[in-house]
Amino acid sequence: MPATGANKAIGAELEKGFQLYLDMHGRTMSGHNIDLIVEDEGDTIQSGTAALKALQDKNVVAITGVANPDLLPSIRDAIEKSQVPMLAAHGSSADMSSAVYIWRTAFVNNEPGRAVGLYLKSRANTGKVGLIGLPDNFTKDAMSGLESEYSNVTERVWVQPTAKPEAGQFRTEVQRVLGMNPSVIFCSLPQTYLVPFLQSLRSNGGNQDVYAPGMVSENLPPDQLGAAKGLYTAMQYSSDLNNPSNRVFSAQFQTRHPNSPTAFAVAAYDAAAVLDGAIALCGNDAITALRINQEIPNVGQVVSPRGNWQFNQARSPQQKWYLRQIRPDGNIWSNVLIGDLATLG
Repeated sequence: MPATGANKAIGAELEKGFQLYLDMHGRTMSGHNIDLIVEDEGDTIQSGTAALKALQDKNVVAITGVANPDLLPSIRDAIEKSQVPMLAAHGSSADMSSAVYIWRTAFVNNEPGRAVGLYLKSRANTGKVGLIGLPDNFTKDAMSGLESEYSNVTERVWVQPTAKPEAGQFRTEVQRVLGMNPSVIFCSLPQTYLVPFLQSLRSNGGNQDVYAPGMVSENLPPDQLGAAKGLYTAMQYSSDLNNPSNRVFSAQFQTRHPNSPTAFAVAAYDAAAVLDGAIALCGNDAITALRINQEIPNVGQVVSPRGNWQFNQARSPQQKWYLRQIRPDGNIWSNVLIGDLATLG
């Protein structure tokens, strides 16, 4: 997981989730002591590849993490060659269906768009959807997912990457998407872009409802959440879900950390739960990477804070997606649960 670079905040949440599972289970999995080794993924393909090799050289029996959505396809062959299972705890490309040793405990990158598309299709007279975002692989997957479920969309408008996003930098792109007269807007941008983009949209007369993948607002500090008020997001977890597993998880998480739990932390927590279940199924046999990988599909339903889920044939979760909106929750701004969107996977 990244301890440095652009994905550092996501890496911190992944580590919180995995460590919490170990803390809640006496630092063991099914009676076996766990030696947890952490390597810094960084934020490049090269640093992530080096981190993977460092773990494989230490003869680990399983690996989890990967915050960079572009890293997993690049290390796929190295994972398959090593025959050490990787449980990817963040969004990943749909093109992993033939990988035997790669499992996803978060989501497939086209699913946030699919969930929004299905929701908009279910509403009467939604109209045209404007598409705007950064031209990265995640955004392209998310937009393709939306288009697969809801075809009345504008052409894609790309925002140019910048080190310090400011509202004025988005004026041309915002005016272009507004010129196509969308009824609602779907945006896929990094967190640092979100508030300046919304400010530019409103100052240029855009008053449409805006939808986005949930990771856009998942780690936003309270002051920025307030500046992004009204934004709708699609995510496979919401911290205010009312189920027994989430009540226990949230309570334990908030005794250790000042923030509410995130979907990133839940995906890593669930990766630990899957490994624990696979180790239990090994019984009295030696705990090897190969044996763990053989038992992962037999774990069955995962009892999770997000709601129970299980792996599909493509080794990714079959799970519920939720609609959230940034609005006040008591005295603080939060991603507030609105309702269910769809079950995907």
